[in-house]
Amino acid sequence: MTRKTRVRAGTVVGHTGAILWSALAIIPFALIVLLAFKSNTDIYTDPLGLFDVDWYPQNFVDAWNGAPGGQGFAVYLLNSAIVTTVAITGCLLIGAFTAYFATLASTRVRLMIIRLFLVATTLPLIMLLIPYYTAFNALDLLGSPWALGVLYIALCLPTCVLILHSFYLGFPAELAEAAAIDGLGRFQVFVKIVLPLSKGPIVAVGMINAFFVWGETQLAIVLLQAPDSRTIPVGLLDFKGQFASNTGAIFAGLTLATIPLIIVYLVFNRSITKGVALGGVFR
Repeated sequence: MTRKTRVRAGTVVGHTGAILWSALAIIPFALIVLLAFKSNTDIYTDPLGLFDVDWYPQNFVDAWNGAPGGQGFAVYLLNSAIVTTVAITGCLLIGAFTAYFATLASTRVRLMIIRLFLVATTLPLIMLLIPYYTAFNALDLLGSPWALGVLYIALCLPTCVLILHSFYLGFPAELAEAAAIDGLGRFQVFVKIVLPLSKGPIVAVGMINAFFVWGETQLAIVLLQAPDSRTIPVGLLDFKGQFASNTGAIFAGLTLATIPLIIVYLVFNRSITKGVALGGVFR
């Protein structure tokens, strides 16, 4: 086998893998959209059918209006936006600061910090439910989207620090030295030089954590008990009752909930790809 043939075979294998991976990502969303337009009967009797189907766009109206006794989709959307904005803003500010200044510490201190965050990524959420509920209840914060957003800052920090730390390890030291010669302190170098040049990794890690926060249900269902404080995933659970469920409205709500994420991803697509590539190698 010639080198040209091996390269061509490798290209075919790579493209095939990319197509299969894309299909794994697209097919579930396509199924959600398909089921969002079907009646409850067709969802259970013919979920994959495209012909002789009773199309039911009323599901989107039901999802937007909310389940009886609950709130409308607009309320859930606002709460999700509050939680995600607070979480991602705080996570990026604290995470970027921690990741950069960890690279300026001694090797022993830097490794200790990184190992601490690595250990934090191994903690399952189920172990944290009771302590978090006890703390929120004692502070009278149950039903506060703002407080939940602050909690997500702590949960998102390990991923943020680990990715940005890898990027900052390879950050050109000459730029920081030149800024220091001009009279800038370390914090000024970080704000005026480092942050503007790390836009790609910051956007990437922000989107990775935003996807997690936007769809997280395990903590939200426990800590957001008031109907007007629920995020989208928790609010959609109102359509599922003990004896009956509006499954079509649930799929319609999931479709509506995905639209903001798709828009944000399309806007920051290039920054996300570049940022993962720059920050994806740990040293």
